This record gives sequence, C-alpha cells and structure tokens, in this order.
Amino acid sequence: MSTQSTSKKITRGISKDFADAFKKSDLYDLYTMHKDELFLGVRNNYLNIYYDCDSIAKVKFKKGTNKLVCEIDQYYLYGNSTNKRVVIDPAEIKKNYTQIKNNSNVKSSNEKKVQSRLVINNNANVNSNWFCIDVEYVKQYNDIEEKRSADFNGRFDIIAISKKIPHKVALIELKYGSHAIGGSSGIYKHVSDFSKFVDKGYFDSHLSQEIIEIIKSQKDLGITIPFAIPEKKDLLKPEFYFIILNNNAHNKASTPQQTLSGYLFKDKRWGCKKLTSGKCVETDFGDITTKKGKFHATFLFSSETKDNLKIEDIIDGNYLRIEPQ
Repeated sequence: MSTQSTSKKITRGISKDFADAFKKSDLYDLYTMHKDELFLGVRNNYLNIYYDCDSIAKVKFKKGTNKLVCEIDQYYLYGNSTNKRVVIDPAEIKKNYTQIKNNSNVKSSNEKKVQSRLVINNNANVNSNWFCIDVEYVKQYNDIEEKRSADFNGRFDIIAISKKIPHKVALIELKYGSHAIGGSSGIYKHVSDFSKFVDKGYFDSHLSQEIIEIIKSQKDLGITIPFAIPEKKDLLKPEFYFIILNNNAHNKASTPQQTLSGYLFKDKRWGCKKLTSGKCVETDFGDITTKKGKFHATFLFSSETKDNLKIEDIIDGNYLRIEPQ
C-alpha cells in the first residue's frame, strides 16, 4: 500500500525520504533526548509531536527541498491564545522546547497527562505484553463531504497491539475521575463511537492496514518496535477497553465506577447510587459487559492518580478488571 495520498484513497504513513530527513533533523535529537515525555503520531503524510498527548507541532516534508517544516499554534511559543498557527523551522522547536512544554502544561488536562504517562510507561517496559502504536487516533477522510456522509467522528485515545503473533488489537478509551464519565464526551458518546466503528466495518476496510503503515513508518523513524511489521492476517479483530483511573470517592461522593454504572445500566450495579436521567448505554446498545450483543468491552479500574501512576502494562497491569462474560 502506497504511503502517498491520492484524490480518492486515504492512506496513513510517511515516505522513507520523510523519515530519513526527520532522523537528520533537530526534531530527532529532541525526540531522542525526551523519549520519556514525547510521542510521534504518524498521520497522512505528516507527523504530530505529542507532549502529554497534546499535539505541540505538526511536521511536514517538502519533497522538492527534502526539508522539514513545522506548523505550531502561537500559543505554545508565546502563551497567549491567538488561535493562529505559524510555520517555523525544526531548529526553533528544539530551541523553544522548554517554553512550548511549559505552555502545554498549563493547557493540558490531568486526563491527557495520565494518558501520556500510561503509554510511555508501557512502551518503556520490555516485559509489557502490549505496545502502544498511536494516540488520539482519528479516522481520516478525503474531504469534508466524505466525512459528513460517513457520520463517524470517533477519536480513540490509545491503540495498542500485543507483541506476539497473532496480534491482539486494543482500542482504548481513558477516563480520569468521575467528572469525565458524563457529558457530551462521556461514556455514552464513546460507546456510540465504538459501536459505529464495528457497524461500518472500519477495522477491515481501514484500521488494519493503517496499523501496518503506522508500524512501518515508526520503524523508518528509528522507533524501537519489539516485533516485525505485521501482515493483515496477523491482526485479530479489535478488542474494546475503557480504562478508568483515579477511581476514588472524593468528599464522600461516588467513585467513578459507581458513577459509570449509572450511565451503563438500567439497574443499579457496582454499588451505583444514582441512575442517569439522560441516555443509558444498556437501553440503546445492550449490556456491553456481556458477549450477548454485537459489541462488548472490558473495563479496567485503578485508584492510581497522576501523582502516583505506576502502571507499566497498558492492559495487563494492576487493575480491577470487569471482562465481558
């Protein structure tokens, strides 16, 4: 599959020339010096540099000159929200990294910070059963009309695959504390996104090949991937996970697990104190904690917080697990 886009075919990945130029640039030096806090997101002929799962720069490759250019929101450089993006040289990203990072720290949520730490902890652990290949995944479209007609704008916090063949594929949504459970981007929205993803067959038609292209590009970028580039036949159907961190009751309120139950089920389980008066997952999608329907998920709970996060295996770490029966 080509890594170059066409007018009718969306791809994901970067060219070998792009990767080689990156490895010769100041951005590669920056990445290798700060692997403990940076993640390279492979996109459609560009890269996102993530700090705390916050995209601090978009990196493009100019074929004619074989040079890289970076697009960055002025906020990261100056700390004021102008919503203006500027194009700068990679050397300027490296030179201003401390300032960029400090401004991101102000903007980024605790949820994004723990998301980043989970991914980096996992990938640094040679004994983990999994490797995280992407964060903030969004399905790409050729144009606005195609996106509108697809009626799918789901975003997956983390994509991980198991290290051994056949590779399991984990699509992961992370929630941090009770406040993240409800609302327009809460548990109901993500269950709906997962369900649509299954209904539309996007794993077979898009994501399976994208995973292969992402891994190929990451290897070209010099990222240590602990397995060979898979073939489609090596990738199992995706499994769906919700990871809930900071599963603590603050000021005698409900734990996130208790709160979550009120949105998932029509009856009170998991010590639930109150059922939602809004949309209920079980009403619209069935009980996703069982294998009876077309869609189910595993729930992983931990009381660990941003300040004491020690989980080093993204899926098989020290969690309270509720698996579909």
